[in-house]
Amino acid sequence: MPFIIIATLYVNYKRKKFFNVISKKDSTKIEFNKVKNALSISLSSKIGTGAVIGVLAAMRKTSQNGIGGEAVVLWVIIGMILLIPLTYSEVFFTQVINKTPRNFIERYINKKVAAIYAVSLVILYSFGFTGFQMTGVQSVVKIFAKQNFNYNFTTKGRLIFIVIPIIVIVSSIVLTKSYKLFINVLGSLVSLLIILYVGFFLVFLFITRSFIPEYLSIIWRDFLNFRAAATGIPIGLIVGFQRIIQVSETGLGTSALASSDMMNSPRREAMLQTIATIITICNAIIITSYVFTYGRYNLNGVVLSGDGLDRIASYLNSAYGVTGFLGQSIIIMFFLTCGFTTVLSSYHFINTIIYFNENKRIVFYVCLVTASGILSVSNFDMIFDAVDLLMFIVATINITALCIFVYKDIQNYKIK
Repeated sequence: MPFIIIATLYVNYKRKKFFNVISKKDSTKIEFNKVKNALSISLSSKIGTGAVIGVLAAMRKTSQNGIGGEAVVLWVIIGMILLIPLTYSEVFFTQVINKTPRNFIERYINKKVAAIYAVSLVILYSFGFTGFQMTGVQSVVKIFAKQNFNYNFTTKGRLIFIVIPIIVIVSSIVLTKSYKLFINVLGSLVSLLIILYVGFFLVFLFITRSFIPEYLSIIWRDFLNFRAAATGIPIGLIVGFQRIIQVSETGLGTSALASSDMMNSPRREAMLQTIATIITICNAIIITSYVFTYGRYNLNGVVLSGDGLDRIASYLNSAYGVTGFLGQSIIIMFFLTCGFTTVLSSYHFINTIIYFNENKRIVFYVCLVTASGILSVSNFDMIFDAVDLLMFIVATINITALCIFVYKDIQNYKIK
């Protein structure tokens, strides 16, 4: 953690120092299609149930047996101050030298470390983040079936009727090599659903506006009471950084991968990915924590204890308790579409950084998604722990390469 903080500050300082030396001001007109394509891949891969599950899991981790946990919002804000500029830097630098993150790491560290980075990132995304999405999709389908048909899915039923169909559909799309078309279409739909989701939150916020001062007070009180300073501050920073990295994927290189087509200038591409990161974090942290916290203190059946399914169910119950069926329906559509899109988007990263032939890449992807789907039903905590470990491995390697570049080579990219 100290290394990531210091390295991030150093990389951002160097980027600011050499910004006008290694890149020109963008004077070209903004083309809607290029902007749309860049944002679609990035938002489609980041936004969804995984972000909500990650925030609720972080609240659970920083709570005292399910009591408290709201302080994670402030820890995440602290992390944002450091890590959001890193998103700009990593995209900007990879665009300037015209290399994908894996090639970047090969050049500034070595091929073996780059291979470890690539495999770890693919497992993180196609296994870890996909598991988050699978859990969220199961939650909303289970709740919808219970409320509308009085049917309660068993563990076996979730596997057979929810998880396996998703795996079959996604595998079919990848096998037919139509995943880019689906990502573009679903990415456009995700953009519309983001607007509806924000609209839901604004209505929720307006109806519960009297709770806003109490919400801020709860966060601050929990922040001040978060364990002893000697252990609380390190734990808070770790959890905050984990959630920033998990929610926005800052430092992992995925923002640079989403820009690997290089359709815009380095400055514009970096700015677009930074905007996508800010949208993702605000969606995940502010909306999730406020809706859930309101339900905890004002409604029945909204609890932080339990597994990922229970926490998502509580989140939906809080939304339903204030905005009714319409608000809950928007969330369900948002979760289902984003979840499916994220699972598909993970193949884009395998296709970009894994140097297998196409058939082997498809088999690798299907195996990871299948394992993730099974564990999302039977052992979600294992997925969550694997994600935390893999995030720091991937981020450490990627940030180390950035540090080496800005220390040894950045001056060689001066504009003639």
